[in-house]
Amino acid sequence: MSDMSDFDKIPIGFEMGPLELLLDQEMVNDYMQTAQWETTDVAQSHRYAPPGMTVVYHSRIKFQARPDLKAAIWAKTEHEFVKPLKMGSTISIRGRVIDKFVKKDRNYLVCEFETRDENGELLMKSRETSLHLN
Repeated sequence: MSDMSDFDKIPIGFEMGPLELLLDQEMVNDYMQTAQWETTDVAQSHRYAPPGMTVVYHSRIKFQARPDLKAAIWAKTEHEFVKPLKMGSTISIRGRVIDKFVKKDRNYLVCEFETRDENGELLMKSRETSLHLN
């Protein structure tokens, strides 16, 4: 029997994903309605999706990669929007653990996520620190 906790067993560099999504009109409209997005003209006229709409999928990627995870509570998050998310495109989101630490007896994971389009173009980069509970 190992004395290592589930947290200790997560290696730095642990890969998560990919998760592929089609940014169709219905998905974008659902997001804008849920987020109570008030200015829909950019999405409607220019066919761009709201830049942060993919962030909610980062937790889903974590839970798919680590089914034993009970919670992933955001402590800090940073996002860099490189290019617009175009409606009608298929995007791919991948993540990896880049650091982990213990602070005040709590376990934290630092993960980076990249969102790319079907041509491999980088659209968005994120770095998220989350409280790891399992």
